[in-house]
Amino acid sequence: MIETRLSRAEAIHNVELRLVELASKRAAHIDIFSSSVAQIPRTLSAILSVKQVQCEKDVDALIREVLKTFPRPIGSCIAFEPNEFREGIERFAPYVHRNFSGSEELFSADLAQTYETDYRTWDWYRIPKETGRPVWSEPYFDEGGGNALMCTYSVPLVREGRFAGVITVDIGLDELQNIMSRNAPDGVTYYLLSASGTFITVPESESESLMHETIFSFAEKHDSDQLRKIGNDLRQGNSNILQYDKVLNDQPRVWLAYAPLPISGWSLITVIPESQVLAPVRERLYRSVYRFFVALAVLSALIVIVSWRLTAPIKRLAKFARKLAAGDLDAHVGDVRLAGEIDQLAHAFDKMVDDLKSNIEQRIKVETARKTTECELQAARRIQASLLPRIFPPFPERKEFDLHAMNEPVAFIAGDFFDYFFVTPDTLAFVIADVSGHGIPAALFMAVSRTAIRTFAGPEHSPHEIINQVNRVLSADNDAMMFVTLFYGHYNVNTGELTYVNGGHDPPYIVRGDARLETLPATGPLVAAFEDISYEEKTVRLEPGDSLVAYTDGVTEAHSSRDNVLYGVNRLERLLGEIREESVESICGRIFREIDEFAGHESQDDVTLLVLRRNEMMRHPT
Repeated sequence: MIETRLSRAEAIHNVELRLVELASKRAAHIDIFSSSVAQIPRTLSAILSVKQVQCEKDVDALIREVLKTFPRPIGSCIAFEPNEFREGIERFAPYVHRNFSGSEELFSADLAQTYETDYRTWDWYRIPKETGRPVWSEPYFDEGGGNALMCTYSVPLVREGRFAGVITVDIGLDELQNIMSRNAPDGVTYYLLSASGTFITVPESESESLMHETIFSFAEKHDSDQLRKIGNDLRQGNSNILQYDKVLNDQPRVWLAYAPLPISGWSLITVIPESQVLAPVRERLYRSVYRFFVALAVLSALIVIVSWRLTAPIKRLAKFARKLAAGDLDAHVGDVRLAGEIDQLAHAFDKMVDDLKSNIEQRIKVETARKTTECELQAARRIQASLLPRIFPPFPERKEFDLHAMNEPVAFIAGDFFDYFFVTPDTLAFVIADVSGHGIPAALFMAVSRTAIRTFAGPEHSPHEIINQVNRVLSADNDAMMFVTLFYGHYNVNTGELTYVNGGHDPPYIVRGDARLETLPATGPLVAAFEDISYEEKTVRLEPGDSLVAYTDGVTEAHSSRDNVLYGVNRLERLLGEIREESVESICGRIFREIDEFAGHESQDDVTLLVLRRNEMMRHPT
């Protein structure tokens, strides 16, 4: 009976650890998702707080560009205060949305015209205005907009210290349901609750509770004081693990863990049936009974042979061995009060158990933290990789030039990035950049920098005007003092004329057809470091057969694994001279392989390359 109670206690302890692990992982998934979604209105707010947009089409295009970058949300809205969008316009709330999460087709509407009710009276607008803080809405069905069950994240728009409106992003409850149910272990269920206790996601068998029930109404329906206490605990930001005697699902008795999610203000409840918890206890009890009868037979034979003085310590050692075999790391032999080898053996066993218990506990903590961090970093890398162009050759129908680029992060996620797109039918815009630092801060700053460049780039702006605007946006509220070096250019595919801005970046090379190398030095300092800087632009021409090779400092600052020397510009220039006639894809590959071998396959920094070549074939009018 004692061993059964110990086994039950151990099983309960294990399930508490299991509940903490499951809840932590699922909470990490929800926090990563809500943080990435919340980046959309924050990015729009950062842009609109410094950029005055007075054209309806420009606002619509800005929202569409952001939604194309983030395909998971259903829609986004910018709702303005009277006369804040343009003098004389009392109500204006452009809204761009999908019919469901993940759809590529986007639809536009003005909430000021779609609904008779003034949007300024709705909670998603009124609460951020009154509190001055971002807020998640309660779940609702959006009829006439996204036509889906959704939640809305609202961020106040502030211009020159005054409230100018609200920026929102909508996520579908089906997306949250997928996150909650994905890879859920057998028998384990999850419940996601809003700040007021409304069920946002539930198991499929309880879908009738979705949006129609709160934890408090559910408690009243089942007359459960436990559920009322859980609801009140969650409102106060508390968490706990406990046994629940009634039903949250079809099981008569369950174990559950509940905790708030600080980033979104929601709460998570994780449930495991007690039958699943006690299954190892029953199995261990059967084994213990079998071992008991075996031990009884052995001891009966030993009693006839050995004296009482010898059997007492041996019984203690046998009992300790059974507890240890059952997994009870709190067991100790203690002092057997018998000189000789048995007493030494007892003390050795006690020390062994203490050391083993300490090592196991430390290993569990380290492994849980490592797996959680690794999952978060892998998700962040997938999100970051989706922001970079991945199809090569990028424009197979354009024969006037060849283009190839590569990016290899030193860790899971990188601060380097590249991008390219046409701003006119004959003008290719491209950029290669390196954000200060590594890891998640650099990746977030990289995403904001790329979005800002895409937002301001257009045929009506020259490169230096675009980079000036990007610098002003990134410098504003840059409390972390991060910066980015970049090379941005507009290339005319017909004439070979390249107009560029080099913001503190490593000078790219122009490899001429006769093997001459020309560098394109900086035309201004680091971007985002100084708010009032004005960048200059310069113009060069690529002749047929000439190539532009741009790179980040991970190339020239690669360290030799043998003598710790830098790769340097001399080695790079010599290599460019050798491979200048190869394809742009081959040039990128050769440089990457040489850097990797030089560093002994242990790079210390992100490596990014972009190669552009003007071809002999000129574009003919169609």
